[in-house]
Amino acid sequence: MATKPPAGIKYFDEGDPLKKLYSAIDELKDVIPFENDRNRLSFCINMFLNKEADSVADAIQQAKPGSALVEFGALEDIILKKLKEKGLL
Repeated sequence: MATKPPAGIKYFDEGDPLKKLYSAIDELKDVIPFENDRNRLSFCINMFLNKEADSVADAIQQAKPGSALVEFGALEDIILKKLKEKGLL
């Protein structure tokens, strides 16, 4: 039986929009303590930025970050502010 080596990791440079997005959402550790919730939220926000989701609120609803310490409406405001800071909106 043969075993294949694991897939390589592709690292993004700091100027890449996807890297900026994941970094921006990862900065919300005080609002969303679980890393898995932040990663899932980043994926869904990326869907919004790629026009696959209608709004940030829809992306949050789809991600369902259970560890969020604020209501989804307040989380939407926080995320929109963070995306504007990073130049993603």
